Amino acid sequence: MSDTTNSIQVPNVQSFLRGFPWVVMILVFAFLSWLFWEPFLSMFMDGESAQYASIGISTIGAYLVSIFAIAGQWPFQKVENKWVRGILLILLAKVIAAAFWIMLVRVFHVNIVMWAFPIISNAWLILAATSFVGGDAHLPNVPPVRKMFLNLIIAVGGTLVLLRTIVIFPSTWFAMLQPIIVTGGLAYLFRRVKQPTFSILSWSLLLGLMWIFVSVASWLGHFTIDHNAPQFWTWNLGAGSAEFNLFFAFACGLNFAVFACTQCWPFSRIRQPWGTTIALFSVLTWCFLITRAIIPLFNTIVPGDASLWQAQIMAWHTVFWGFSWVYCFGVGQKPYLWAGQKTPGTWDDVD
Repeated sequence: MSDTTNSIQVPNVQSFLRGFPWVVMILVFAFLSWLFWEPFLSMFMDGESAQYASIGISTIGAYLVSIFAIAGQWPFQKVENKWVRGILLILLAKVIAAAFWIMLVRVFHVNIVMWAFPIISNAWLILAATSFVGGDAHLPNVPPVRKMFLNLIIAVGGTLVLLRTIVIFPSTWFAMLQPIIVTGGLAYLFRRVKQPTFSILSWSLLLGLMWIFVSVASWLGHFTIDHNAPQFWTWNLGAGSAEFNLFFAFACGLNFAVFACTQCWPFSRIRQPWGTTIALFSVLTWCFLITRAIIPLFNTIVPGDASLWQAQIMAWHTVFWGFSWVYCFGVGQKPYLWAGQKTPGTWDDVD
């Protein structure tokens, strides 16, 4: 057996134990970020805008970390020490994200209370469509750094078009997409399917799951489906309760990195498609349990009606740190085999 084959890991309980401290640190650093960013941003804008910008620091920061990873950890790809390189990438992403929101408010006078979530949602939609699901098939054989800048042009232009037309595309797909991608569910279900059919099938599945997700939340009384939404919220499905919005924030922050850091164990030992199916239900379960635990905690930290909103701001900060551990430090990123898989990272050679 070759050295390459010997180096491929089969995830086990040790994989989980190595990754779990990083999962805990997602929550710890999210809490510290919540404490820091709103007071800092309040020096540049009003208090309500600072709260939305705090959410934006995490979500747009994670977006930047992702595109730096696509570009081979540019601009610090030549830094040999992975810890130094990772810290520099995190700092750069935070600085750019902070400057972005401050400039929107102070220079361009944008009402980010109204526009923050449309900007965030649409930007991530385009990144998911082009890179996560699309696999950058629209830019074949383009060097990584140039690919990153070309994708940025598409992202900026596309986001502006969406903001001026449908305003916001429903973002609940994000809670479904990341666990299905990281567990290899899309790659397994649509193996040997080429682009653009792969993207069409993937988004059809995601939109179906999104509708089930929202319908169940509505049935439980935590989401109001609005069939006649105001014009500004064209394409908005409706509004979730404060508890649902907190749960959704955790589902966006803990639906990718938990699996990536722990190499998807124990789900990676369950043959597909059941491994991905059980993993998806599991992430929704642990996000529900964390939501239930956070609510009484924030009721004591932030007395009054603002407690759930502040808890949601904290929850959104999990997005940045989860993506950072994986993409900046490479936590859990050594090649490994899922049960029944022959080649790490692909299912195309499986019947």
